[in-house]
Amino acid sequence: MSRSPVLRSLTLFSTQGDHPLQEDFILAKKERGLFVIADGFGGGDAGGRASKVACESVLGFLEKEAGDHDATLPFVLRRYYSLAGNVLFNALIHANRKVFEHNVSKTANFRGGSSVLAAFLDEDLFALANIGGCSAWLMREGLATELVAPRTYARLVDPFSVDPRPDEAIPLMAMGMTEDLEPEVVEFRIRSGDWLLLQTDGVRAEIRDELQRLQLESPAFDPEEFLRARTFSDNSTFAFLRF
Repeated sequence: MSRSPVLRSLTLFSTQGDHPLQEDFILAKKERGLFVIADGFGGGDAGGRASKVACESVLGFLEKEAGDHDATLPFVLRRYYSLAGNVLFNALIHANRKVFEHNVSKTANFRGGSSVLAAFLDEDLFALANIGGCSAWLMREGLATELVAPRTYARLVDPFSVDPRPDEAIPLMAMGMTEDLEPEVVEFRIRSGDWLLLQTDGVRAEIRDELQRLQLESPAFDPEEFLRARTFSDNSTFAFLRF
């Protein structure tokens, strides 16, 4: 029986950039293979609060239910997903209810919403669930592919827009805006040598391009040194995983 790939390195990064508010949030439990990022929006600090509630709710659900075949929380079962995919699907539904509850008593100007991307590593199976404008990129042997498609105005106008202007990166679906939503779930088998970038929309294409180059030319590079040499104009958050 082949061994599952080992997560050799995890880098979590989040910066406010030049934006007046930080509306991104990120949480991870490396030892349990759980990762979640969020990109919020709303009046005042509502976006930041929505992202925090979303991430904490997703991670709390995952920590309780991940790997539990006798899950006790309300559970929607999709037979075409694995246990990991189903747990992620339900974690985002659960988190949406929590963010929505925070908005019910508020006027429109003070409601917050959030794009959310969550991931669950179960042995060699990597599952992703996405709502809104976040994205995930897999880099393998110098090639890169986008695993989830951001549901944004920019992609509606141009499906090839992988690096949209901030004023076009508007999510068409988001947590906290409605009681019903359908997370996008993607599952695949991870391999040794794979790199994964789970990101909010503030991370520009040149960062991904540089990582793709480094995978071939300098796979043991120092992410901290790499980040110190970059500037960010917007809220930018990512989890970078090397197997």
